[in-house]
Amino acid sequence: MRPRILVSCSLNDHEAATRLLVAYCDPIVAAGGLPLIAPVFTDPAVLDQALDAVQGVLLIGGPDYHPDAYGGHPQPAEQLMDRRRHDADLLLARTTLRRCLPVLGICGGLQLLVIARGGALVQDIPSEWPDAITHTVAGDEPCSHPIAIVQGSRLHGLMRCDEMVVNSFHHQAAQPERRGGLGISARAPDGVVEAVEDPEHPFCIGVQWHPERMAGSPSSLALFSGLVAAASG
Repeated sequence: MRPRILVSCSLNDHEAATRLLVAYCDPIVAAGGLPLIAPVFTDPAVLDQALDAVQGVLLIGGPDYHPDAYGGHPQPAEQLMDRRRHDADLLLARTTLRRCLPVLGICGGLQLLVIARGGALVQDIPSEWPDAITHTVAGDEPCSHPIAIVQGSRLHGLMRCDEMVVNSFHHQAAQPERRGGLGISARAPDGVVEAVEDPEHPFCIGVQWHPERMAGSPSSLALFSGLVAAASG
C-alpha cells in the first residue's frame, strides 16, 4: 500500500490552481506515495478524522498569510490569501505538528510551519532585508539563485551536497530570530532563510523554493521521496 499524503488545497478561483495541485501531486506519486487533496477543513473534529486516514502531509505554497497571525504589520489586501484558507492551513499545520506526522512545507508552506510554531516572517524581502538578492520578479518570469545547505542537517542528508541552485518565487521569508524553534538548514547568498527543519520531529522540513517545478530533478525527487519514506514508517 502506498502511504497516503494529505495535500493542502488552494482556493484560488482559476484553472491554474488545479494545474498547480497536479504539479504538487505528481512528484508524490513518482516517489511512491498516494496524494489526497484536503479541502479547507475548519472543523478540528473533521480534520482529525482526515489525518487519521493519512501518514503524511504536504503544505503547498500560495498567497501571503495574514500578518495578524504572527504580529506583523498590515499588508495590501491583494497580497493576502482567502481568510478561510488561512484559518484552515493554520489548523492543519498545528494539528499535523502536534500529531508528529511527517510534513513537508513548500514556499508558503515553510512560512506556515514557522507561523504554526509561533515564529514570524520577513514580510517583504526587497524593502526589509539589507542587500537582498532578487528572490522574485514580476509576472511568471523564472528566477533562480544558489543556496548553501547546512552540513549535518536532514536536508543535507537528502540533497547530498553543500550547495545547489534553486528556483525562487517569494517575497517573504522566515525571520531568522523568530522561526518558532525550527533550525535553519539552508540560506541564500544574502542570508535569507531558504530551508528550516525540526531535527526532533520524525520528518519536518520546509523549503522556500518550489521543487514541484523542478519535477524529475534529483533534488526534487529526494525531497518528495524523503517525505514518502518517513510516511511509510
